[in-house]
Amino acid sequence: MQATKRLTGIISLGLAFSLLLSPVIASATAQKITGSKENIQEIKSLTSSDYKDLAFLKPILKDKTVISLGENFHRVAEYSSMKTRLIKYLHEELDFDVIAFESGLGDSFMTYDNAGTWTSQQMMERSIFPIWHSKETLNLFDYIKKKQGTNDPLYLAGYDMQFTSGYLTQFIAGWIAKVDKDQGENYFNFEMQAMTDFYKVLNQYGMDDSHPEAKAEIKKVKDAYEPKYKALIQFIQENKEQLAVAYPANPRMVDIAVKTLEDRVKFIEMGMYDTKESYEFRDRIMADNVEWLMKVMYPGKKVILWAHNDHLAKNTSKIETKEQGKWINSFTSMGELLHKKLKDKVYVLGLYMNSGKASTITTQKIFDIQPMPKGSLEKLMMQSGYKIAFADLSKHKSPNKNNAWMFKPIYAAEDGMTSEIIMPMSMRFIPKEQYDGIIVFDKVKEPTTKL
Repeated sequence: MQATKRLTGIISLGLAFSLLLSPVIASATAQKITGSKENIQEIKSLTSSDYKDLAFLKPILKDKTVISLGENFHRVAEYSSMKTRLIKYLHEELDFDVIAFESGLGDSFMTYDNAGTWTSQQMMERSIFPIWHSKETLNLFDYIKKKQGTNDPLYLAGYDMQFTSGYLTQFIAGWIAKVDKDQGENYFNFEMQAMTDFYKVLNQYGMDDSHPEAKAEIKKVKDAYEPKYKALIQFIQENKEQLAVAYPANPRMVDIAVKTLEDRVKFIEMGMYDTKESYEFRDRIMADNVEWLMKVMYPGKKVILWAHNDHLAKNTSKIETKEQGKWINSFTSMGELLHKKLKDKVYVLGLYMNSGKASTITTQKIFDIQPMPKGSLEKLMMQSGYKIAFADLSKHKSPNKNNAWMFKPIYAAEDGMTSEIIMPMSMRFIPKEQYDGIIVFDKVKEPTTKL
């Protein structure tokens, strides 16, 4: 049985579903943007350091504490270029000082602390997931490296609990070995074996929900290594003063190490759940990690989050998504959890494309994206005539003839929880419920991976 068949909120595609949606479809296809000059802004450049075309953002974002930069698909060049430009703007014009990725918490900490000795490319490859390893994202790491050591640094952080790279394991092992060589070597060996055993199960059974025996095998991995992680955490806590002396560069090293090791166990545990459950499990931890970063690591600083739209939108559990031919309710995301706590201190920006090319997540195979159909969010915003169209939804409190589309259900393209490519009209949501702002690009291309 596929994952989606065991999820709650499944909606039949039979007659009842057709009758339910037919008025909405008719409404969506009839929608047109009126008053587009009032509701849609043009962004003129992906890379310019002249921010005149972004000046309209200052009054919108000046009182925000967190800016969430989403994307409906990971492997798109324009998304990384635009996010990089927005991050520079937010840092230089609105005093945002932390960029936190949907990548390993400890990995990003380690990378930023070693920025003085590593190249920008090494920083990128050792801190964030390979889905963003591109020339477009490298531009951001050039900027982070340039700003480190100045009076106005841009701190690199991560909030994911997933294993990102072996460099962090090597880094922590070397640090522990300064106090106890055997402990350091033992940690390196058991973590590498734990990840090997975990991925062996995933490679054998795949990642869908049709193999209950896979869950049992992953539980065996968790049971084998959780005691080792707990023992190491206890060692770190009992020797935290010596370990702090062994890494004088940052007084938070012990805190980061403990949090990272706790997350390793949770990462393995995540594999024991079905698709939707695993998303929600992971997103609860990511939300906790973001709050921890803001309270412990960077108190008082304004933070930018980089992730998929699915992790950042404000009410994801209200989104309907088409998974393997079935319409289901999406999962409760990190964004939904953070929105409940931070409310209007967060500004969530979703990125979408109308047409072009992108590359698949795992194989990087290039695929075409045909122009989005009538009735879609993308087609609607492209009526503005802009190649990069920005809509601010936050200022609109009630519907009128110019903004009615923001308050009605509409379809948009997504890769969802299981797809490798963009699927047109595969999500249905009310824009105002999910986002404070939306950017749609008329045409995109795959990221530049040759560095």
